[in-house]
Amino acid sequence: MPVTITYVYDNASVTVRVKDQGFGIPKNEIDKVFDRFYRSEDVREHHISGFGIGLYLCYEIINLHNGTVDVVSIPGKGSTFSFTLPF
Repeated sequence: MPVTITYVYDNASVTVRVKDQGFGIPKNEIDKVFDRFYRSEDVREHHISGFGIGLYLCYEIINLHNGTVDVVSIPGKGSTFSFTLPF
């Protein structure tokens, strides 16, 4: 499954986007994906391993560096995760 990584930078910050073509995340779960130990119902149904800690750790690290994190997802089409860090 292809993953595309792009970045944009200016004099004040860098934004990195990671786009996949996976299962996508249902709209009612978007606000939960950065919660510690959260795993989507879709992921559990497809028997994908994991502890639900990866996105939480990314969010915390980026937040500690005064950055922001965002996700846009379309179920059945994939997700785009992005983060912005100031210089």
